[in-house]
Amino acid sequence: MFKFQEGYMYNMPAHFTGRKGTPSAQTYHDVCSIAISYETERAALEKYVPEAFHLTEPLIMLNYSVCRACDWLSGGSYSLVSVNAPVTYQEGSEHLEGPFALVLWENMTEPILFGRNNGMPKIFANIEDPHQVGDRVFTNLSHGGTPFLRIDFSKKERMSAEDLAPQSMNWFGWLYVPNIGRAGAALSHATLYPQEFAWRDGWKGVGSVVWETGTPEQHPMQFPIIKALSELPIKGYGECSMKFGSNTLRGDLARALGIRGELARAA
Repeated sequence: MFKFQEGYMYNMPAHFTGRKGTPSAQTYHDVCSIAISYETERAALEKYVPEAFHLTEPLIMLNYSVCRACDWLSGGSYSLVSVNAPVTYQEGSEHLEGPFALVLWENMTEPILFGRNNGMPKIFANIEDPHQVGDRVFTNLSHGGTPFLRIDFSKKERMSAEDLAPQSMNWFGWLYVPNIGRAGAALSHATLYPQEFAWRDGWKGVGSVVWETGTPEQHPMQFPIIKALSELPIKGYGECSMKFGSNTLRGDLARALGIRGELARAA
């Protein structure tokens, strides 16, 4: 009969997936990333940020990435759109800053499942490859055949070497595992999943997003998410960019935040 082994990592279905060791860093060697930020109302945004964090600015940071040559997918590719808010996390002497992931849409099953196990709020969407006409780059997201988000970026100024300096980022999420057959959580805590970026080229520019709410019938499970984000007012756009390079996911540095004792050691 199947038995769990000490020092092994498992993913569901666990009885097929045991692997001895600890998580390792994984690099996406060919990434195209479009980042668009916009100011919104603080009180409206704070409703979606867990109280373990402090919202530093009333800002939505939206990132669209086409990820190719991914180590852990044997060189495969997928696309994602993440919607984030800038936060700080403070516990005792530990003070961390970075974006908190409100939601991530991805167009492939494997990264959704693995990411959710690490507290990243990943769900599925159809994500178009980037279309380019002159200096304009645009794409859209849909679900069940219904579009719900349009992303538009126009190149204005090529980035300098200083703009393209390597970056590291604390990326926060929230792992929530519901109880089975009753209300409440079996597990609920903040998570940290650091990222590193090495850029080779990029553009500054202007960007915009258009949310299309649709109806509960068109988005049976995702409507509350799309509706909440579409209702956050866009007061003005901030920094927008398009970059090309690589992204390393530091699974070896990922960890649970805010839990103690046996539960912390198990996580």
